[in-house]
Amino acid sequence: MPVPYFSGVVGFLVCAAALPAVKKFARHMDLYDQPGPLKIHNGSIPRLGGMAMFAGLLAAAMPFLPPTSRTNAILFLVVIAIWAVGFIDDLTSLPSYVRFGVHVSAGAAFWVAGWRLNWFRQGPLDFAATCLFVALVVNAMNLLDGMDGLAAGTAAIASLGFLFISAGNSDTTEIVMASGLLGVSLGMLTRNAPPATIFMGDSGSTLVGIVLAFLCLNWIHILPAEHGLMTPLLFLTLPLADVLFAVVRRARSQAGLFDGDRRHFYDILLRRGWTAHRVLAVSLAITFGLVIAGWLCVHGVLSTAVAVGTVVSGVVLAGYLLGSLQPESERAQDSHQGTSLGSAVE
Repeated sequence: MPVPYFSGVVGFLVCAAALPAVKKFARHMDLYDQPGPLKIHNGSIPRLGGMAMFAGLLAAAMPFLPPTSRTNAILFLVVIAIWAVGFIDDLTSLPSYVRFGVHVSAGAAFWVAGWRLNWFRQGPLDFAATCLFVALVVNAMNLLDGMDGLAAGTAAIASLGFLFISAGNSDTTEIVMASGLLGVSLGMLTRNAPPATIFMGDSGSTLVGIVLAFLCLNWIHILPAEHGLMTPLLFLTLPLADVLFAVVRRARSQAGLFDGDRRHFYDILLRRGWTAHRVLAVSLAITFGLVIAGWLCVHGVLSTAVAVGTVVSGVVLAGYLLGSLQPESERAQDSHQGTSLGSAVE
C-alpha cells in the first residue's frame, strides 16, 4: 500500500478505537441527544462522535502533511477552527450567524492559501463564490446528518470518489485528506450505522463538510486546465440538493434561512414508511453510482455536460415528486422545528 493511502488505515483505527472513550466521556458529562417529537431515534444517544473523528483525521494527516509549510498550516488551522466551533455548538448551542460566519471565514482562508474558484475571472466575485461554496458544503453535510449513518456513509463514498479520480497524480495532499476522511467515516460507521449508539454531532458533520469542500477546491487547484468543479460536485449531489431545496422552500415560506423544518428527503421517505436501513442503502447506492459517473467523466468515457444535465434533471424531478420544495404547513411549523442550517438533528 503506497504510504499516503495508509493514512486511511490510521484514521479508521484511531477513530474506531477512540469512540468507546468518547461515548464514556459524553455519558459522564451528560451530553446526549434526547428523544422527542423532532427526533427519529429512541433513547438518549451520546452526540460527541466528532471528537473521535477529529483525533483520527489529525493522526491520519499530520505525519504525511506536516504543518511546517504555509499551505499545510492554513489547511489544519481551518479544519481545527471548523471542528472547534462545531464542538462548542455540541456543548452549548451557538447562534446561527456565528457558525455561518466561521464557515464563510474558512472559505476566505482557503482563498488566501490558493484554493479558490475561478468562475467569474474577477477577484471579488470569485472570492465571494469561494466563501459561499465552502459554507454551502459544510452546511449541506450538517443537514445530511439527520439520520443514522447518512452523513458518514456519504462522506466515505465521496472520499473514495476523490481517491478514484486522483489516482495517478502526485498530489499527496489530496490523497492523504481523502484517505483520512474515508478512514474516519468508516470508523464512525462502526457505531453510527442504524441503529446508532453514538452521533457525530455538529463537530463531526462540519468536520466532514470542510474536508469535502477542501477536496473539491484542491481538485481544481492541482489540475485547473483539465478539470472543473462539476466532477467532484457529482459526488456531493445528495447533500447539495438537500441543502438547496431547504433554502428554496424556506424562502417560499418566508421563514428564516436558519429556521428548521422536517422536509429533508430522508424525513419524507421515513414518513412514507421506508426504514432507516432502506433510506441509507438507497442513498449510498445513488452516491456510489454518481462516483462512477464522475470517474467516467474524468477519463473521457462520459461527457461531463451530459452527466451533469442528467443528474440535475433527475434531482429536480425527484425533489418535485417527493415534495421537497414544498414548505411545511403553518400547523406543521408550529409542531416541528427540525433540522436547521448549521445545527442538524440526528
